[in-house]
Amino acid sequence: MNRLIASLAAAVSLVPGAQALSPLGADAASFDQLLENAYLHRDVAFVEAAVTDDVTFTADPDPNAKAWTKRELVNAVRFFDGIARNVDSVHVEIRGEGVLETRGRIQVRTLRAEGPEYQLYYSRIYRRGPDGWRLASHQTLVRLNRAVDAPLPPRAVVYGEAGVTPPGVLRPADGVSLPQLLREVKPRYTGEAMRAQIEGAVLLGVVVNTDGTVGDVFVVRSLDRAHGLDEQAVEAARRWQFMPGLRNGEPVPVLITMSMTFTLRK
Repeated sequence: MNRLIASLAAAVSLVPGAQALSPLGADAASFDQLLENAYLHRDVAFVEAAVTDDVTFTADPDPNAKAWTKRELVNAVRFFDGIARNVDSVHVEIRGEGVLETRGRIQVRTLRAEGPEYQLYYSRIYRRGPDGWRLASHQTLVRLNRAVDAPLPPRAVVYGEAGVTPPGVLRPADGVSLPQLLREVKPRYTGEAMRAQIEGAVLLGVVVNTDGTVGDVFVVRSLDRAHGLDEQAVEAARRWQFMPGLRNGEPVPVLITMSMTFTLRK
């Protein structure tokens, strides 16, 4: 029997174009951490077997960022210089026959002086084929250049997407009330933006804390990165004050979206 199994294995290995079984297994909740472990340990063979040939991997939340190909992803894994890639708050949803999505957060610690620790909120799509589950796409939704419990630098600007909700934060629906605005602070124009005659709105994702103060803020739709209006919108939003959102009568952190408008006087 052992000889028969060995012969079959050898025959499969000789089939042209035969693909190795995916190493991800069947537990979708563990897929992301398995990939991050491989990334951390520069396990190129694991990553090559666990992702599709047409995988797209977008490591930057900038909507204009170029997605990596499989070759570029493997090269990034090969030269990763970090000391931790920990996944938490993973949520799994079935998106169709043989397709599922995971969302969560990755805590990354590196040896780089300019950014020793940061958080990535992500969305991933996995496809199941005859050889098992494989990663088909990765999209970084938000990057926070800080530790989990540390406050954002006062002038930090983070770019993300409207669909991402940070772990532990709720949205105003299904029994969660909308926070009520108590104090509004208008954003200021920069001299450069005024001279460039830039007008429009910055759409922000804002976390209202349980005490009504503003926590994390990220830019969902940018107006102006070059002349500082995105930054001014974020700074103004951080100074807003709310009555917190409630669930069952208790304050809870709630994510809302709001628009900061810049209009030049005529």
